[in-house]
Amino acid sequence: MVSSWIPFCLVFLSAVSAAIVPRDGNEGQRPTSTTSPFPTGNVSVASPCGPSSAKIVCINRYGSKLPSSYARDPSPFVGYSDTVVSDDPSWAQVAKADIVVFDKERGMKLLGQNPKFEKMFSVLPVIHEAPVYVPSQNKLYLTQDGPPGNLSSIVIDLDPNPPTMSFFQTNPPLYQPNGGIYKDGMVYWAVMGNNVSLPGGLKQRPGIARMDPVTKNVQWLLNSYYGFSYSGPNDLAMDSKGDIWFTDTDYAYGLYVAPSSPQIQLATYRFRPSTGQVSIVEDTLNHPNGIVFSPDGKTLYITDSGLESVGNTSWRGPGDFYDYPIKIDFTSTAKRNIYAYDVNHSEGGDYLTNKRVIFQSLEGAPDGLRVAANGYLVVAAGLSRGVDILDPNGALIARIQASHAVENIAFTGADRKTLWLVGIGGISRVQWDLVGL
Repeated sequence: MVSSWIPFCLVFLSAVSAAIVPRDGNEGQRPTSTTSPFPTGNVSVASPCGPSSAKIVCINRYGSKLPSSYARDPSPFVGYSDTVVSDDPSWAQVAKADIVVFDKERGMKLLGQNPKFEKMFSVLPVIHEAPVYVPSQNKLYLTQDGPPGNLSSIVIDLDPNPPTMSFFQTNPPLYQPNGGIYKDGMVYWAVMGNNVSLPGGLKQRPGIARMDPVTKNVQWLLNSYYGFSYSGPNDLAMDSKGDIWFTDTDYAYGLYVAPSSPQIQLATYRFRPSTGQVSIVEDTLNHPNGIVFSPDGKTLYITDSGLESVGNTSWRGPGDFYDYPIKIDFTSTAKRNIYAYDVNHSEGGDYLTNKRVIFQSLEGAPDGLRVAANGYLVVAAGLSRGVDILDPNGALIARIQASHAVENIAFTGADRKTLWLVGIGGISRVQWDLVGL
């Protein structure tokens, strides 16, 4: 029986071989692919791309393969574009670019056909924060962190062309708001200033306050954790139930707008304005900073700016970077990450699970962040000169390169297609096709 199968098997194998051997004169050779997914030869890292309305540069393969002679100073004051790539002349374009694109397909889509980047105002070389857009007024409110004792805030009127900027005081004055949101006709601010001997006899503890943008009247909602003073609420977000989630850091002490070091741990809290209840929801980050929900409210993102910590020695940064001496130290190997969490619903209050790191900042440390309508994250680089655009999983799509440090950002306009960048020494804006929330 076995021997009767041999002729059949030989015929079958011969037919199969004929079907798979190429008829190109190279019988017996293994077919080879004509393309490779890996870079070959000398490929330029950077090249001009996109519309001519802005200086746009595309990075080949995320810049993951550079000439081996490259070098970068780990100082947080040294940006991504300051990397030295002496053996690739194309890299010189990166430092001159307004926008750097890493994912060309998605990057070009969010930029649109006529993107523009421009610096709008020069301001004092101190941190500017808490930009909040009030659509009914078409105005952008923001704050100035310092010098110590400063009680004024800033409003930018977007109706004139070009926009105009002026200073104002709330009633009563707020000392050092640092993060803000707009909800139901009110501006909510995370306020980090802590001082009981301010001008005019004003006394203030850190906490959460809200302002009526029409009257500028302020109502305090929170300033105590069972008798402990918060270290310095940094930023906040509101969920669909009206609960306010806020981060608490000790930067107020390092910026000399708080008289003493923290009384309690640095953490993230959930505050229920309807009852006054406060619950700690996250305590593992070094310096919890920016905070925002995904458009569907199912994910919470928090930045950790652990690279920037409060130190013991006052200084103004390289070249008198800051207006007055501050006690902020920088450690390149410390956390500069963004974390995502699942938001779980319960009658007693939502809580977080499934913490995961999704991004490590290219430069500086991630600070304030906003979410776009499509779920993209737009992230300010803190004491560095950039804004990163990420997908919901943390993949880098593009980045904006400003001439000044960028602490926070806000979408404005009827279509929410204009992004304002506020920071140390400057305020800039980007006009593109990415729609914000």
